[in-house]
Amino acid sequence: MGHASRCLAAVATLVLASEAVADALELTPHTLLDQMNEAVRLLDYEGRFVVQTGDRLDAMHIVHQVDGGAEREWVVSLSGQPREIIRSDHAVACLVSGSDQPINVDRRARGRSFSPLRSVSGEQLERSYRIELLQPGRVAGREAHQLLIQPRDDFRYGYRLYIDRETSLPLRSIMFDEARRPVSQMMFVELETGRSDTEIRRDLSKRQGGDTGIALSVPPERLAPPAWVFDTLPPGFQLNVHRRRALTGGENELEHFIFSDGLASVSAYIQADNGEGRLSGESTLGLAKAVGRLVEGHQVVVVGEVPAKTLHWFARQVRPATQ
Repeated sequence: MGHASRCLAAVATLVLASEAVADALELTPHTLLDQMNEAVRLLDYEGRFVVQTGDRLDAMHIVHQVDGGAEREWVVSLSGQPREIIRSDHAVACLVSGSDQPINVDRRARGRSFSPLRSVSGEQLERSYRIELLQPGRVAGREAHQLLIQPRDDFRYGYRLYIDRETSLPLRSIMFDEARRPVSQMMFVELETGRSDTEIRRDLSKRQGGDTGIALSVPPERLAPPAWVFDTLPPGFQLNVHRRRALTGGENELEHFIFSDGLASVSAYIQADNGEGRLSGESTLGLAKAVGRLVEGHQVVVVGEVPAKTLHWFARQVRPATQ
């Protein structure tokens, strides 16, 4: 190689190195989280993922489409009992095998998705977590950025996120406890983006177009003020959603609260106690823990993927609003 060629090669190396440094300087945890939030909402994607909690492993298939700014999503179980969740911008329908009718229909809660691809608030996270950018990794054959999200206290779990370098979609998330033991994890094993015409996508469009008779609409929720209040909340948590709705027969109500710290979420359900299915103390509901107690003749159940002490805090702090 001549002197001129060696100089050109050296210049090219310096340029590439400087570009890599510039990219690294511009890439921050907040930037990554913002890009991930946009990708989860705005991209078309389809893939298969697994969810592991303890010894249990579930396989799922997700399709997400955006048409004219409106989201449509279909999550189908590939293991265990056949079930589907279909979500639009207006409602959610849950179906089980052998029935063409939804077993549960509910209005969507402020963009809340039933998929494993969560949107998170980087600004809110800073109050309760320390966020660090780690060495890149590889998931489902794709290069990924890696974020470590460590809790500042013991009211929440930590997370490790792998975010696709090409699309900014979250490819893997690991939730771990205070001893860094995995509590649960989600990982894509196959992911495609940008495809607009596949058999499963056409089926999704037909289902949400009403060809199967599935109605994705529900009566308006009652906009009454809360009948119950929480005197104090665990550090970092704030109320995101509140609902009141009449139960079958119209004599009693179910009140539902959703709290979040920007990543973890906790739901509280309150209804008059009828002595059936009563939950007292701690239990486990799928991926989440649950804590129940009786308050003023009402059953209070608090559910979330957080430490039990956090659920007990919510359960202890709730009281009727009239007191």
